[in-house]
Amino acid sequence: MNHGRDGAIRPEREIIQAARRATSVEEAVFLVRDGLGLAHTTFHMNVSGVGPLDYPFLRTTYPPEWIARYVLRAYLNLDPTIREGFASTHPIMWHDLVMNEREKEFMADARAHGIGTYGCSIPTIDRFSRRSLLSMSANLELDAWIDFIGRFGSAATEVAQILHAKAIEELSLAAPLGAALAPREVECLLWTARGKDSKDIAGILKLSEYTVRSYLRTARQKLKCRNLSQAVAKAVHKRIIAP
Repeated sequence: MNHGRDGAIRPEREIIQAARRATSVEEAVFLVRDGLGLAHTTFHMNVSGVGPLDYPFLRTTYPPEWIARYVLRAYLNLDPTIREGFASTHPIMWHDLVMNEREKEFMADARAHGIGTYGCSIPTIDRFSRRSLLSMSANLELDAWIDFIGRFGSAATEVAQILHAKAIEELSLAAPLGAALAPREVECLLWTARGKDSKDIAGILKLSEYTVRSYLRTARQKLKCRNLSQAVAKAVHKRIIAP
């Protein structure tokens, strides 16, 4: 594993404080990479509120050679970590991704260029449905990587939220007008779009069926829709969800 500049992996609270004290998101991603002994760290925010491909805010420790290759080969359209990360409300482990052949080739190319053997992407969604994605990768065996995420996963999630707030501050993004969907409302709409009913969603999210129906009702009201089908269609159109 790559270690920090002095060869040591920092304690969780020290990493969180370092991210909090960083003067920019760019500084923070390098501090997190070095403090946790990672191969690379990347922060990607959906600035436009429409989709991750429209107007990305990106800060990364990737080498310039890989960034140039990524852009020239239009890898953003193939990257399954982006596809799944911006559609998810929970952290995703890269080795768990279901990929087509072209996506598998992209991931193999990334590994060949030193991006890391295994990785994890942590989404953040604020109450205004603005989304960001913190991705971390390391050169570890799978068991060691799973152990690492088990130890540092909670700290990384907190770091993702800190960087999300820093990015909004850097970009001077004003809060959007109107009522915004809460993360649970987004989750319930997403699973509805995937064909699940309230009972199914309750089981998936470990909630009561009454609570799921309540989230769906408030989501529909916030989106100013008469029925749930319209709410799902509007959420997809606005790229709030990506089923």
